[in-house]
Amino acid sequence: MYFGRTELIVCESYTELGRRAARDVGAVLRGLLARQPEVRMIFAAAESQATFLDALAAEPGLDWGRVVCFNMDEFWGPGLPEAVTCIRQLRRQLYDRVHPKAWFVPRYNAPEPEAEARAFAEVFRRHQPIDILCQGIGRSGHLALNEPGITRFDDPEPVRVVDVCEESIRQLRDDPNFRAAADELKKGITLTVPALMGAAHKFTMVPLATKRPILERVLALPHAAEALPASILYDYPGRLYMDRDSCPPAIAPSKDAPT
Repeated sequence: MYFGRTELIVCESYTELGRRAARDVGAVLRGLLARQPEVRMIFAAAESQATFLDALAAEPGLDWGRVVCFNMDEFWGPGLPEAVTCIRQLRRQLYDRVHPKAWFVPRYNAPEPEAEARAFAEVFRRHQPIDILCQGIGRSGHLALNEPGITRFDDPEPVRVVDVCEESIRQLRDDPNFRAAADELKKGITLTVPALMGAAHKFTMVPLATKRPILERVLALPHAAEALPASILYDYPGRLYMDRDSCPPAIAPSKDAPT
């Protein structure tokens, strides 16, 4: 099954999705490390990524000391508690466990977001090309914090300061990683769609029943449309992983079919 050029993979459960995606990402990462001195990766932080990050941290035979990691986005606000930041989740679930060569993220408590976005963009430009993208899709249809109505598929900048839309705030209220301060998470600093899609290998993990409505909308489209930023996957080769709860009924295989 495909959505445009992106392969659709349906897993039995949230846990199995994490294991399957981690195995596939690990295989690509292992191959890249065998033929180049350094690998650059982008990661997302959200409840949807938890089983994947846990499984990837346990993948054997990966020389993380040659991997440079980027957070795809971060919330911004000088008074935000670290407990509700994207970097806290990624450090806890991945970076502090595998110890990559380096990791980069916008500072959530930087005094001025536009200046921080420019600084993050400069670091991102210095670490090109990006080899692997690991991401999710938000309930608004966003990729990273590229929200409907503000996203350009041809954005000339790699990083933007953005307003978090109301649907994404509602999602944050339901996410155990962010609900404690969800209503304070109004602005963010994000890699843009062209920066994300520039990765050579693209993996998108979208489990949980709360994601079924947006997957139904995205996967019903006959082409990519900026009104639903996640639909850009139509134009690029990659893999999109769903579990039984998130997979729209129209494309769900029977329980006896291989996934």
